[in-house]
Amino acid sequence: MLLTLVSILMIVALSGYIVINTYKRKERVTGMPGMMIAMSIGMMSSLALGFQLGIVFDHDLAVPSIIAILFGLGTGYFTGKPVSVLASLDGMLSGIMGGMMGAMLGSMLGFTYIMVLFVDIVFLLIFCVLLQLTSPDSVETNKTKSSGISLPFIAGIITVAFGTVSVGLLLFNQYQDSRTSVVSSQNKEQSSVQGNDNYQVIPVDVKSNGFSQENIVVKAGVPSKINFIKQTGYTCIKSIESTDLGIDVYLEKGDNYITLDNLKPGTYQFNCGMYMYYGTITVI
Repeated sequence: MLLTLVSILMIVALSGYIVINTYKRKERVTGMPGMMIAMSIGMMSSLALGFQLGIVFDHDLAVPSIIAILFGLGTGYFTGKPVSVLASLDGMLSGIMGGMMGAMLGSMLGFTYIMVLFVDIVFLLIFCVLLQLTSPDSVETNKTKSSGISLPFIAGIITVAFGTVSVGLLLFNQYQDSRTSVVSSQNKEQSSVQGNDNYQVIPVDVKSNGFSQENIVVKAGVPSKINFIKQTGYTCIKSIESTDLGIDVYLEKGDNYITLDNLKPGTYQFNCGMYMYYGTITVI
């Protein structure tokens, strides 16, 4: 979590720097460049901040969304204010959109070093490009310098390289999870049966793309325990909810037993906390 807090401080500080820098260059930054600066910093600052806050305020989407949207509104407004009212409006609307998307992404993915660093690098890339737009050279002339390699170009290369490595690691980790899930489920089932002799225990793997069993069948009249086994952090499934059964359980990594007693024959619905994945429990 220390990395997340450092990222938040960096986002706030660099966003403030862009606002101040735009005020200093307000006589030169006009028209379309000014609108693009306001829109870009409003969108990217709120998206990056929302992502980090979505990790900090785990299992709570409201707080990070509100904070990120308000931050994006303020950043977009004050960046666009010295340019024009239209630039301020563009910045504010972009801040609203970025805040919502970032908070949802952070809440769904949770903390992973790869994603936190990736969002930080993308933010720094946009920051470097915005510095070019607000620099005296860029606003005074449209000529492209042929000598040297610009900082945004270097940041772009780093972003693409890091993104490629990140995707490869994520896919490899997901592949490893899918290979081990079957063996792990069998081992969990054996140990669960031994430790819960009076219950029928059904293991269900919580994967990145849903549940290993979407239709769980249990016997009526026999106490049951459903073990939702969360083996990976690369999933948006943070909780299990069921209006039919009156349950709302936050999932920790590993075993998560839900005890069901005295269920009458019938079919009961359950879903993840984000209402993206669904399943049924059929009592026969």
